[in-house]
Amino acid sequence: MRMRWPLAVGAWLAAAALATAASIGAVNSLRRGLFGLSDEPLRESEVQAQLSPTPSLPPPEPSGSATPSGSPAVPSAATRALTTDGGSLVASCTDGLATLVSWIPRAGWEADHVARGPAPAVSLRFKARSGGGAVRARVTCQDGDPALAIVGDE
Repeated sequence: MRMRWPLAVGAWLAAAALATAASIGAVNSLRRGLFGLSDEPLRESEVQAQLSPTPSLPPPEPSGSATPSGSPAVPSAATRALTTDGGSLVASCTDGLATLVSWIPRAGWEADHVARGPAPAVSLRFKARSGGGAVRARVTCQDGDPALAIVGDE
């Protein structure tokens, strides 16, 4: 009977250590997400690359009609970084259509309901993971530049 207690305590300690290790591994895998890091911050070089002007498109083939100035029409593009309480996003405007290029939720937030575009209006929602609310960001093009409107905190 005296031999059973140390054996039972040792088995319990081994099971507790195994459960703790499995729990830590599960939490760490959730941090990485199912498809990779979702809230990994961008490096400065990545931000600069996304904010740099996009190269202009080659002129279209001549079609017999020309613009009044005689030069071909080249689409214009503008890219801006925009910030909300729930995170940051990068949006661009090309020929009056907005596109969400990328977004980064703040720590403790996640992005969902993403309408990436190109469209006259694009949007996404930053939602607090702990249930503390949400911020819906809507981007349109005004005078060729992305303009942010916070549609509502939920």
